[in-house]
Amino acid sequence: MSGLAFAQAPPPSHPLRFLATSLLWGAVAGAWLLLAGDNLLLSPHAAATLALAHVFTLGLLGNAMLGSLVQFLPVAAGSPLPLARGVAPLHATFNLGVMLLLPAMATHSAACGVLAVPLLLGTLALAAGAVLVAVARGSGARSVRTGIGLAAASLLAALALGAALLSMRLGWLVPARPLTAAHAGFGLLGWVLGLLAAVGGVVMPMLQGVRCIAPAWRWGWLVLLAGLMLAVAADGFGVALPTAGSRGLAALPLLLFASTVIALQRRAPHRRGSMLRRFWALGSVALGGGAFALWLPGHELLAGALLVAVGFPALVLGMAMEITGFLAWIALRRRLPRGVRVPGVGRLFAERHKRRVWWLHAAASLSLALACVLPGLTRLAGALLLLAWLGAAWALWGCWRAASTWHP
Repeated sequence: MSGLAFAQAPPPSHPLRFLATSLLWGAVAGAWLLLAGDNLLLSPHAAATLALAHVFTLGLLGNAMLGSLVQFLPVAAGSPLPLARGVAPLHATFNLGVMLLLPAMATHSAACGVLAVPLLLGTLALAAGAVLVAVARGSGARSVRTGIGLAAASLLAALALGAALLSMRLGWLVPARPLTAAHAGFGLLGWVLGLLAAVGGVVMPMLQGVRCIAPAWRWGWLVLLAGLMLAVAADGFGVALPTAGSRGLAALPLLLFASTVIALQRRAPHRRGSMLRRFWALGSVALGGGAFALWLPGHELLAGALLVAVGFPALVLGMAMEITGFLAWIALRRRLPRGVRVPGVGRLFAERHKRRVWWLHAAASLSLALACVLPGLTRLAGALLLLAWLGAAWALWGCWRAASTWHP
């Protein structure tokens, strides 16, 4: 913990608003599955299914990752964001854009699309640009800042491709070539996986007690990921890859990340953060399963669910609870006079509350994976997913309330 620059931490409300909103989007996904039933899990190419996927990728993962960066960059990477005063409007406009995007995708609403595209383009491009400026000016480890910068650049590419795909869907552009694989590659592998790997290289030794990853291995990972992004870009510009080859390219970094997390956890010299370890183990197993499902013909829906709705959310939820505990502790320290002893993070966010959330999330994840094979279980999966994310929101609220009402 000594490497954390708490003096540079932003106001706790800045990252917390993103983290709390991400949990509410998870609940929205569960409610949508509960109400719509198996119509959402019949084809990965159906309009409503694609819209649901963006509830996870933009609403849940997008908010969680932006909120984590607001806190991580200045505190752990020595790279304060240059738009500190714009966090609140950025949060509001981004989530408004997501809300408008869903009917634009699900019902082909041109009116919603006209509003959603500039909102999402503006807010995410601004956020990615601010991240790139921050890591360029920062003083933290160069490999970490390079990894975050590569993730931000991938977000820009995914954003441009997503705008083009939506324009084609709404009839504004004539479809020239299939861009879906390139959009998903830049978004899920470059942005989401790339950022999790960069941040994980710092927080896993700090919060889970694993061995530090050697710089050579970090740079090797970055070279692999950069090469994969070049292959994705080539595919998007018409240099078509064989289907088996493109699936193998997508599965390779997922398998490498998942196996590395599990191996580091099993060989950790100082095991701590037991519930964070469980969330990352659950997420890594799901990512590995999703990578294998990519190779199975006709299992694209299962692969997408394991990656987008189970694996990545488990990783970011575990981190969100850890970050919330630190945010509550920072807020309590700032509220009380200097010299007053404050309770530790573990007392503000008890392990038993995290354990309850983990079990709810594990049950919801298993039921969702089964529903991809047995669509009759979709409503059950939706109910469990709704309960799991509402339970997570309640646990985070309890932690924040404990810090807000604590007195010496």
